[in-house]
Amino acid sequence: MDTYKIDLLSSGLGGKTFEYEIGDDFFAHIDGLIQRGTIHTTVVCLRAGSINKFQIHSVGTVIVPCDRCLSDLELRIETTDELNVKLGDEYADEGECVIVPETEGYLDLAQFIYEFIVLSMPLTCSHEPGKCDETMMHELSRHQATRSGEEDAEQEDSTDSEADNAPMGEDSDEPVDNRWAALKQFKEQLNK
Repeated sequence: MDTYKIDLLSSGLGGKTFEYEIGDDFFAHIDGLIQRGTIHTTVVCLRAGSINKFQIHSVGTVIVPCDRCLSDLELRIETTDELNVKLGDEYADEGECVIVPETEGYLDLAQFIYEFIVLSMPLTCSHEPGKCDETMMHELSRHQATRSGEEDAEQEDSTDSEADNAPMGEDSDEPVDNRWAALKQFKEQLNK
């Protein structure tokens, strides 16, 4: 990861361009949301007085888990960002400008490049409808049905006799949870 360290004390830094081919090793080292990927990043350094302006352009694809089915999802990434850096007494991130200690004199771009890539991703990363892992989607729908009070086919057979004795909903023939029935009776007593 030393290739991502920039010497801010170098006299020839202004106008210099750095090219990075980012791959799986980079993402494994960062250990974040992105599992794998292939990104080409170009970093151009411009000097403006005491501030170094880094223009960072990244383009490529990354592999992340789908928010719905957790299987691999390939996302196309293209982002252009700017990072302002100046030397100071101690490390600080002032929002628009990062201050690097003059005694250290180096800026590690790896984390900043990673964060710019992550920020360019959509808030929800999921496959297009119908493209998710079928096995996982079946399991998800089965658990959602159980959570919402519906019963899957295996449970229906064993609970048919219980359902026959359960109170019915107002507008349907489906059984209602006994707690709701007790609450409804309590509400009716209050209204009398």
